[in-house]
Amino acid sequence: MGVSFMSNPPAPRGAIEQCRALRKVLASAGFTPEGILDTIGVTDGVSIKESDILLLMRRTRGRTPLETLIRLFLMETAVAVTDLQRASSPMGVEEWEEMGLVEVSGGKAVTKVRLSPWQDLVIACDSPGRLFSAAGEDYVMGIGGSSLTLANLTVRRQSRRTLDLGSGCGFQAFMAARHSGDVVAVDRNPRARDFAVFNARLNGLDNLLCLEGDLFAPVEGMTFDLIVSNPPFVISPDTRYIYRDSGMAGDEICRRIVREAPAFLNEGGFCQILCNWAEYDGQDWRERLREWGAGSGCDMWVMRDQSRDTASYAANWLRHTERLETENLPERFDEWLAYYDRSGIQRIGGGVITLRRRGGGKNWFWADTAIETMRGPSGGQVVTGFEARDFLNGIGDDGELLRTAPRLSSDVRLVKQLLPDEGEWAVEACQIHLLRGFAHKGNIDPFMESFLIRCDGTRTLECLLEDLALSLSVEPDGIRETLCGIVRRMLERGVLLPPAGC
Repeated sequence: MGVSFMSNPPAPRGAIEQCRALRKVLASAGFTPEGILDTIGVTDGVSIKESDILLLMRRTRGRTPLETLIRLFLMETAVAVTDLQRASSPMGVEEWEEMGLVEVSGGKAVTKVRLSPWQDLVIACDSPGRLFSAAGEDYVMGIGGSSLTLANLTVRRQSRRTLDLGSGCGFQAFMAARHSGDVVAVDRNPRARDFAVFNARLNGLDNLLCLEGDLFAPVEGMTFDLIVSNPPFVISPDTRYIYRDSGMAGDEICRRIVREAPAFLNEGGFCQILCNWAEYDGQDWRERLREWGAGSGCDMWVMRDQSRDTASYAANWLRHTERLETENLPERFDEWLAYYDRSGIQRIGGGVITLRRRGGGKNWFWADTAIETMRGPSGGQVVTGFEARDFLNGIGDDGELLRTAPRLSSDVRLVKQLLPDEGEWAVEACQIHLLRGFAHKGNIDPFMESFLIRCDGTRTLECLLEDLALSLSVEPDGIRETLCGIVRRMLERGVLLPPAGC
């Protein structure tokens, strides 16, 4: 937004005491999600469009310390040094220059980083403007949609040691630090490693080790209770951006992580990877991913949330990263499509792959289609999903299933839509919803409504089947197979939970 950056700027830096002082200055000014929302109506710089600047400049015209910080770090507009001096007190503009936060010229200051509050964190990353500059190869991105997807799906059990593989600015590592004894953050981009060190100090995290290196090489010999990874998964012919391009053919980086991670997992540990994968005509994508996890000693759950044709996939990524090459963008687009054609790739799928290390039995594979809605943190529902699959895989035929007593989740809600009908309210539609996590929903009839509410963990499905058959005036054997199929699907979706103790 009119701000120029020096060539190849280093990541911000600062001693622990300086970072602590910086955080205190930001907090004193009200540079928090709540303070920013109250001032300009948005909580982060990502939400700010260039067309918003006139309005937001007016909303920040009071030149308070908070308004100055918003203009500088979120709107990325130049501010008067005198205003910044007040906002940075008692640190001073000169100290912020030494830390690599700002650049001063002619009585004006411009930012060299983006600072974004998120919950109780403040995260420093590169400005998006740097991505489109000649020095954008080692760009370090901030908190994006993919970051939040992985964070919301991460299993948040207590972990003795956690690995953030491909850590970037460190966001996943910082989230994991809240429930981990120790966290190791690894990235092959030295600027990303330096950003993560700075951010750890800025947020007062002392249980974090930041390492530079490729994939698992820096942690050879270590094992973890949790591994999270948001790698450079984009399938492209390019090696231009470290954060986007792995330099490996196709989806090889994701396959390698799936293949190599189990050796670094403790028994019962989880590995969760945000992935893109190639999909080919004549080959079921599920079978291809099943091969990735074969013989790994892990159960594997694939949550697929997209499958795009190659043209729309290429257009999406080129739109994000190639603005400086507008004059030859059609040629770049053709180059990407030719790469897919040569590779035989028809579509590109994406989602989250979760592995759980489990010895002593046959491991299972489960591939699922898109989650309809994810309402906030859903790691607990991921664990519940693994427990449900364990239960179902341990059940033999329908007869064995009917002898169990599943429980209705406390997160289930029954929603009825009524319409006026001759002076009375008549039910037009009836749905069950999951209130939290994976907010699945589905239509049910009055018979299933009655069946579900009676799934209290004390009555076997066999007893409930007989009652349901009686209400429908049919023989139990006539609905046995159908009911068992419904129960299995509801267990998979978390509507029903395995019997206590399973």
